[in-house]
Amino acid sequence: MFMLVLGQALALCPEVQKAEELGNAGDLDGVLAVLEEHVRVHPDDTEALWRLSRALYEKGEVLAQSVPDSQRMPLYERAGELAVRVEQLDPQNGMGYLWHGAAIAREATARGILASLFSADDVERLWLKALTTKTTYRMDSGISSFPGDVYNGLGQFYRLVPDWSAVEWIAGTKGDIDKSVYYFRLMVKDDPKRLEGVKELGVALLCKGYKQDDDAAKAEGRMWLNKARQMPASYPTDVIDSKQIPVILSRESEACGYSRDGWEDTSEKAYKK
Repeated sequence: MFMLVLGQALALCPEVQKAEELGNAGDLDGVLAVLEEHVRVHPDDTEALWRLSRALYEKGEVLAQSVPDSQRMPLYERAGELAVRVEQLDPQNGMGYLWHGAAIAREATARGILASLFSADDVERLWLKALTTKTTYRMDSGISSFPGDVYNGLGQFYRLVPDWSAVEWIAGTKGDIDKSVYYFRLMVKDDPKRLEGVKELGVALLCKGYKQDDDAAKAEGRMWLNKARQMPASYPTDVIDSKQIPVILSRESEACGYSRDGWEDTSEKAYKK
């Protein structure tokens, strides 16, 4: 496995290579064990640091199905700290900005989108900055890629952040369902076999359909979700996504507020309560 940074292939050390192999096999706990030990001895290895940040984020995604949000917060906080260290050590490595933004964003969905609007412009800035780098990456299993993961983040961001007029004044940015669909189409184009991207494109199109009274978007959204439902799921987060698709379809009018770790009413009425 190689990662391309600034057009140069970087060979991974044996420990990071082992973590990649475990990740491809869906062994998230194994990834965490290998990388935790490695960064203890090599605290400035950026290739290990961003992968550990990603693994902590993914562990939080899995735990979201069974533990209170408060128990996941330390994972996201540490994931963010590790990503910031990558930014400091290697400012041209887009992975630092990607996983820093992901950690902040997931803390926001765990606390509540409407209660965390103050952090929205930070997340958007980090992910847009990630896209300015020349970083490229793809796991052999296809479960993670760059820029695919950035497209994923921005697609969810523009769907979940409210788009009512006062939000831009409060948060410095606002949601945009058309941008959401745009980024998810890029994600699916980047890797059409990735279940998460296919599922999220379907969710975004349902959201667009109900926001804009667009029956064609609703129909296309259902098509992508049913397509994702038929795709193989072995990685822990894919298993969760596959199980959630029937629920999404049964609550399709609420698609704008869906995330893997829960549903939220992001309407202006809910904010004013």
